[in-house]
Parts: sequence; structure tokens; C-alpha cells
Amino acid sequence: MMDVFRDLIDRETDGPVLSVFCRTDPRDPANASETPGWLVALRNGLRDAAATVEGDHEATEAIRRLNKEAEKRLTGASAHERGRSVALFLSADGTIDIFHTFQIPVRDDFVALENGVVIWPAMDLLDRGQRTGIVLLSQDHIRLLEWEDGVVNDLESSVYNLELGDWRQYRGTGGSGRTQHSANHIDSYEDRVEAWRSRFIKDAAKAIAESTKDLKLERLVLVADRDLGTDFMGALPQEIRGRVVSVVALNLIDSTAPDVADHLDEHLRQAWRDQVNEFADHALERIKAGDRGAGGPDQVVAALIEGRVDHLIMDPFYEFDDGDLSDGVREAITNAGEETAREAAVEIALRTGAHVSSASVEEVPALAEADGVLALLRY
Repeated sequence: MMDVFRDLIDRETDGPVLSVFCRTDPRDPANASETPGWLVALRNGLRDAAATVEGDHEATEAIRRLNKEAEKRLTGASAHERGRSVALFLSADGTIDIFHTFQIPVRDDFVALENGVVIWPAMDLLDRGQRTGIVLLSQDHIRLLEWEDGVVNDLESSVYNLELGDWRQYRGTGGSGRTQHSANHIDSYEDRVEAWRSRFIKDAAKAIAESTKDLKLERLVLVADRDLGTDFMGALPQEIRGRVVSVVALNLIDSTAPDVADHLDEHLRQAWRDQVNEFADHALERIKAGDRGAGGPDQVVAALIEGRVDHLIMDPFYEFDDGDLSDGVREAITNAGEETAREAAVEIALRTGAHVSSASVEEVPALAEADGVLALLRY
């Protein structure tokens, strides 16, 4: 999907482009009424967007047709097709027509009518829904699943089982001699099971580490009852251990993939918040140390123009004074064909391969110290 957005920001169209994001999540209380909240927000957003357009009768009619088509497409889609969020991009000249479903709710309903697409809400969804490996563990069974965009899928060749071999616990009866022999045998059996399980965890950790690299999973979540998750994490190679963003104390080993997604929804959201806070705090530390960090719209956009940004973290709704922008940054925003530093920053980040995270200052307090924008720099 990232490639689609990279292509979209460079598309030239004859006329405006409508960008729509609807929070269609059926779990949202606002969508429980006969006229769901997302539809009310859509109609209001389309009306407000049309009111900003200045032009002749022909231009006004073109916008009216575009808005009508957008509402038709969204109301005509099934609940399954709308998912928990939907993005729709339509251009007046018909060259852009993209409908995409997300299984993560967009932060807020959003409608924009501009010269090009507005993609920052999509970048936020992709960041929060980035591919994550989920490792389900029990004492003798381990499963690896893949979570992306709120959907969990089992992976092929991803189940590891503890095989105890042909030997079994001896259950004998008889006198005290037999009882002592049986007790010793039980102790021996339990020792062997423990040794076997330790080897099983190490072998499975090695296999999970290899799969993580092969599948290019950036994050891992370990899900296990009691202390098993911590033991398993300790058996992972250091490089892979650093990708573990959460250890969840649940036993989901026999759960279906959809049930796993439901149980882990809040845990994955919290893991994302923790991770972005870590990045933002690290950026602030770098700024204070005079190292590879930048803060504030002017400094960050300037670094983006130079291709120096590795990770952009921003509050898309943070209000700042445009008068603080330098002439060079203003020119960059104009050259990007955007009206705001926010959207220009996201587009330049996409073009230069920088990772983008959107978060509010309430979620990530460090952003409040930098006018809502922070960046980790490559150099």
C-alpha cells in the first residue's frame, strides 16, 4: 500500500482531488444510530469542502458531481467493505479512483478537497497497523502469526511442538521398593521433560528469530501464560529481542486468528504508543545533546528537504505560527503543491524514505516541547 501512496502524491490531475477518510468502525458508539456518525461527518465534510471552492458554474457542478459520487460509493459499500475505516480518493478528471479498507479505525473522519491527495491520515493508519509477528506460547506448543492493519493470519510452517520421544512416565504398583523405584523414575522423567522443554524453547526461539528476519517483521509480541514469555524472550538472539514490543500474559495458544486479534487489540495499540513515545523522547535527547535530532516544523521540514530524516513524528492537529517558518521552508511547501507544512512534511518523508508516525501531544508529551514535530536524523 505504501507504493500506492508514493505514486499518488506525484499524480498530476486536471482539477481538484477529493480525499475522504471515514471512521466506519461498527464498534464505535457514534455509529450505532440509524444514521451512523461516519455518514453525518462525511456529509458535513463534503459540504464544507465544496464551500471552499471558488470558480464558475462549471467548476461548481464538477465538485457537486464529485461529492455525490463519493457519498454514493461509501453508502453503497457493504459493512465488510467499509471495515473499521475506509479511504477514498477521487479526482474531478477521473484519473484517480481508489477505495481502500482498513481494519484499524482512523482517528477522526476527514474530508479534504485540494489540488492533490491528502495522505497523512493513511500514513498514520499504516504506522499503527505495521506488520507484527505474534508468538503464542504454551509449555509444549508455539505458534507464529502475522498481524497487519488489525488483521491476524496464521503463517505456514509456523507451529512448533514439543516431542517427548518414546519414553513415558513409569506408573508402577507394589511394595515400598517398587514405590521408591517409581518415585526415582518420576523424578528422572520430570528432569528429562524439563531438559527437553528447555531445548525446545531454545530451538523454537531460533526458528522464530529466523522467521522474523525472513518475513522482515519489525515488531514482535509474545503471548504466554505466567513466566513462559519472559523465558522465551531470554532465549531469543539479542537482535531479535530488541524487536519485542510487548509480552502479554494470556493463554491464546488454541484461539482462532480473529479471536487473537480481538484479545490483543488494546495491547497492540499500547505497544505502538510506547514505541512512539520512546522514539520521541530519544529525538528530544538528541536535540538537547546537539546530536542527530530536529524539532519544530521549520527545522524538521528543512531536514526533510535535505533527505536527513530517518523517522518523522508529528501531531497533525497541532496549531503553530506559520510566521515562524523560514523562506526556504515556505518555498518547499509551495513546491510540494501543499497548503500546510503538515502535508508537505509527510509527502517529502515518503519521497525520501523516512518513516512517519502521527500522534497527539496527549499521547506523546514530548511533541509539545517541539511545536508538535520531532525527527530522528540519519546524519
